[in-house]
Amino acid sequence: MRIILIVFLFSAPIIQAQDFWTAAELDALSSELSGRVGANNAAILGGLINHDGYSGVMVHRAPGPGFSEIHAEWADLYFITSGNASIATGGEILGAEESSPGEIRGGSIEGGAIRRIGKGDIVHIPAGVPHHVIVGEGEEVTYMIIKASAE
Repeated sequence: MRIILIVFLFSAPIIQAQDFWTAAELDALSSELSGRVGANNAAILGGLINHDGYSGVMVHRAPGPGFSEIHAEWADLYFITSGNASIATGGEILGAEESSPGEIRGGSIEGGAIRRIGKGDIVHIPAGVPHHVIVGEGEEVTYMIIKASAE
């Protein structure tokens, strides 16, 4: 008697990272950005990620007032890569003005919750939620923001 064994091989596609940053590369970007702080006590490296429905930038903030904002159509995911600060979420933006369609900015937030953030923390801010990164004297913070469509 002859036995025939048929083997079906199923192969799943191998997914490889298209955008990858090591901890050392993130530290180098943070150092580079800290030397370029300008308006709103911030330096921004845009274009890190740019795909349909989401994008990514890296931000470094130094002590100073900064600004509060609301995005009508975008949720933000912050990945803190270095430093410490506080973040206010919720409440009401004081001095709110539309900076572009669906984008509101102001000087500060009244009410809401304030939390400390630092390296390794992740913050999710749904579309429509006021938020403000607060960097006190002697502090600085660097974080990657992934902006995702709220749809």
